[in-house]
Amino acid sequence: MIELVYIPNDLVDSAWKNVEKDIADALARSNGYALAANIKQWIKDKKMQLWILWDKEDKNQYYGVVVTEILQRPLKRCLNIRIMTGHHRDKWQHLIKNIEKFAWDNKCDSMELIARPGWQKELSRYGYQRTHVVLEKHKKENK
Repeated sequence: MIELVYIPNDLVDSAWKNVEKDIADALARSNGYALAANIKQWIKDKKMQLWILWDKEDKNQYYGVVVTEILQRPLKRCLNIRIMTGHHRDKWQHLIKNIEKFAWDNKCDSMELIARPGWQKELSRYGYQRTHVVLEKHKKENK
């Protein structure tokens, strides 16, 4: 049975070998706003939270990783899912309810994520709606 396990910041180093590649790959698809090492440090500094998807009944089989960040805004507190990636998503995406519970327990008013388009369809069944679209344009290198 796949579980979503919160990794306390003092155990990040021991868990990092399992998640580093997935985090680096997700960041590469997110236009490189940070390196995996930056994410690791922010987690250790308690600015972000690390979650691992695994099945301890199946030889501690690793399925994916989630990185969250609580954002305190002037009028609201929000939990932002910064990274959510892995394999066999259909077996674990329902565990978003565990992250929601964490958000509500930490006095967040809302949840948000900027995600690839496929997540809209998947998360709509859990009550998530598209409220905005992120459009990007990148500066071209001078040649």
